[in-house]
Amino acid sequence: MTKKLVVFFTWDVSVELWARKGLLQREIRIYERLTQNDVDVTFLSWGGDEDREFIEQLPKAIRVISLYKYLPRPSNKALRALCSLLAPWVLRKELRQADILKTNQMWGAWVAAISKLTSRTPMILRCGFELYDFTVRQNHSFPRRAFTWCISRFSYALADHICVATKDDKKVVTDIFGQLEAKISVHPNWIDTNFFSPRNVAQKEGHLLFVGRLSQQKNIPALIEAIAGTDFTLDMIGAGDMQEELEAQAKAQGAKVNFLGTRPNDQLPDIYSSYPVYILPSFYEGNPKTLLEAMSCASAVIGTNVSGIASLLQHRENGLVAETDALSLRQAITDMMGDPDLRQKLGAAARKQIQETQTLDALVSKELACYQRFDSK
Repeated sequence: MTKKLVVFFTWDVSVELWARKGLLQREIRIYERLTQNDVDVTFLSWGGDEDREFIEQLPKAIRVISLYKYLPRPSNKALRALCSLLAPWVLRKELRQADILKTNQMWGAWVAAISKLTSRTPMILRCGFELYDFTVRQNHSFPRRAFTWCISRFSYALADHICVATKDDKKVVTDIFGQLEAKISVHPNWIDTNFFSPRNVAQKEGHLLFVGRLSQQKNIPALIEAIAGTDFTLDMIGAGDMQEELEAQAKAQGAKVNFLGTRPNDQLPDIYSSYPVYILPSFYEGNPKTLLEAMSCASAVIGTNVSGIASLLQHRENGLVAETDALSLRQAITDMMGDPDLRQKLGAAARKQIQETQTLDALVSKELACYQRFDSK
């Protein structure tokens, strides 16, 4: 029997924003597969008329409701958050016809939680990362931490089921928010291993690759310091509020760093395959998609010994694990760059792990099993 699924986008995120950041094709793949398994999918996007161009690129089986066609869109962020509370009432007839409500992330889950109350439709709360834990790790102000705790507590309590990406996140939800283990499933981020696969492209010798946000979490200053004074070149794909600071650091330290901006997700398999080494030097992670994608492409990867990475990488078995300081990162880079046989061995093992544990097929099966918990109305 067909199930009607309504997916609440992360608050203030739209189809247009996904497209602009090169994420649209990646994000819709699981929903394309679900539509092939008797699931009707509706996206609730925090966009307006600007979504229209990109909606036309989506499969016809996926329907989009652009919320700012129905709600005011104030220029002030706080006012937009307040206006979000109107969405459950504006769309109440639509939501009552759904079989399942699902969040894309915790940020904005309050809209789905209120919708669950007004429509009495079962709600699945999906978290690609545990938002409150990240807020604490990022040392945000007390008011922001308190707000994040409140919306998390409210949303977790109202959810009929919770899907998190890692066992560490599950522990946070049980220990801090008091949710029962039976209510929580671990759904790691999926990778389309047929698409993210090794490509026969020329490699950029002496270059290593980073893909991600240019933010404090990613520990990029230590990475730049690690290659300063070496013959290695760091190519960085991504954008963020630290770019100017990082450019200044690279210039001051004489490090060879290329800031390449963002790239569409469908270009990344060729990009990963064209570098001898991929590196993610973060202070903490959830279940990092770029690392998983690189591993699926049989890249030789370096990660740090931190939450979200150490659970994926076993040192010298499917990657190299370094500490977060520049000296440890430099040693790992030097070891990996200087040993082609090691790179080939670790890359093959990394791809095998992703094929065995985090494929799109595996997650689709878990999603469908989760939906079967709820009878259709």
